[in-house]
Amino acid sequence: MNADRPIPNAGDRRGAISQAPDIQSGCYLGSVPAADVMFDQLEYLLAHTGQGCPTGCSDCERFVQVKHWLLLPFLSTRSQIT
Repeated sequence: MNADRPIPNAGDRRGAISQAPDIQSGCYLGSVPAADVMFDQLEYLLAHTGQGCPTGCSDCERFVQVKHWLLLPFLSTRSQIT
């Protein structure tokens, strides 16, 4: 702690912001459609595969899970996803 620097009184609230933030200022983004997010993530995972990752790479594991769920409707009872 710097002894040369005065510590303001916690009870003195004159310096505190007394107004709510202006939401119209453009700081906040609107919601993104879920399909856009899913396609963005799928593109990332597809680009990530085959990069020589170490065993247990979380992105590679996510890719395997996504691949399984996306191809599940097309599986017959005799075939498997590889």
